[in-house]
Amino acid sequence: MKKQQRASLPASIAGLTPLGLNQKIPVADAAAHNGVHVETFKKHYRHLLRRVGERRFFVTVHDAIVLPPPDSS
Repeated sequence: MKKQQRASLPASIAGLTPLGLNQKIPVADAAAHNGVHVETFKKHYRHLLRRVGERRFFVTVHDAIVLPPPDSS
């Protein structure tokens, strides 16, 4: 049997603990990290948003770091 190679983690998350990766950050911070506007982030990555309370949305650190860039078209 062949061993499957695991995808290597980006250097930006290699030193983080599992608790650090599951930490929730505001959508504005995740959007700034990925270089997009908050509304663009909400539109393209709605499946990653976690609602905390009535109006507050958060994203996990892991999801914010390993996102592919959004389509510019």
